[in-house]
Amino acid sequence: MKSLKYLCLPLSVCLLLGACGGRAAPDPAAPEPEAAVAEPVPGYDIPGEEAVAPEPETVQVVTDGLDGSYYNDYLRMTLMLDGVGGCTLAGGRTDAVGHYTADESGALTLDFSTRQETAAIDADGDITIEGRTGRFLRDWAFWGITEAEAAVAAPERAVRTGVTDNGDGTLRFRDLENGLAFTYDASLTLLQSELLAGAGVSDGAGGSVTGRNVTAMYVTTSGGNDEFLEDYVKTFVFPDFEALYGRIEEYGALQFLHEGIEGRLAAASLSLKTGEMEEPLPVKVILYTSTYPDGTVNYICKTVFAPAERTDALAAAVTDMGAVRLKEE
Repeated sequence: MKSLKYLCLPLSVCLLLGACGGRAAPDPAAPEPEAAVAEPVPGYDIPGEEAVAPEPETVQVVTDGLDGSYYNDYLRMTLMLDGVGGCTLAGGRTDAVGHYTADESGALTLDFSTRQETAAIDADGDITIEGRTGRFLRDWAFWGITEAEAAVAAPERAVRTGVTDNGDGTLRFRDLENGLAFTYDASLTLLQSELLAGAGVSDGAGGSVTGRNVTAMYVTTSGGNDEFLEDYVKTFVFPDFEALYGRIEEYGALQFLHEGIEGRLAAASLSLKTGEMEEPLPVKVILYTSTYPDGTVNYICKTVFAPAERTDALAAAVTDMGAVRLKEE
């Protein structure tokens, strides 16, 4: 995590950094920042969640005995299931990480955030994925396929990410690798693979919420909270916007908000615009705490991208965004 802060940004983002770096006055040619909107995000300390793996509450319900790698010799692709809800599909031009569920009939659903794929398990334990040629063989070694060919080393993230249904029209997302969890309305679409070391949701109508556990960055950074948030905007908010909306063409200068809300360390607003957008999109970013029962404090950054009239509703649909970790036995 420490090195993420210094990741190289797309060229269009780099050209914008001078606009919000340091404490220089805003560029007179830049658009005026959007007016601050009504309180859209929680301003209190979010309780950190301690998950016990592999309980069903931590990961999606799966069928026992599915863990392992399945190789498709025709497609030169490998499907890896970790046994606790994480999956990876690798090979060819595909490298997707997500989660899966299975039922007793052998029906399997693979969820890769931006898409879902339907699969089935046959009597031999092999898997076929709808729309993909050939079978993903469970006993690929029997056919003389080597580990190197099958690429059986699955990334850790597949093991430590899951979504559960709360039964009330909301879903709970947990990413134990990156230490982030949140609850979101089931009508929203999960964003995960699109975001670097973070996750979020989209409402499908131009609004998005993203978040990250930034503890590792925060505790190793000197300077004030506003300065930290400014760095976060440069390092993550700009790339998130470009990943979700497209190339940044206009930037409304960063404005720090000192609202005096308990648990909130810093907040800022700005606006970003692509060449295709009719109006700049307001963005609000906050830095706040998330504390575990033993008093360990983590730091969370949450960003809302949405037109002003929809900011409150979208933020209210994503709740309890805080830290998560495995509970020690």
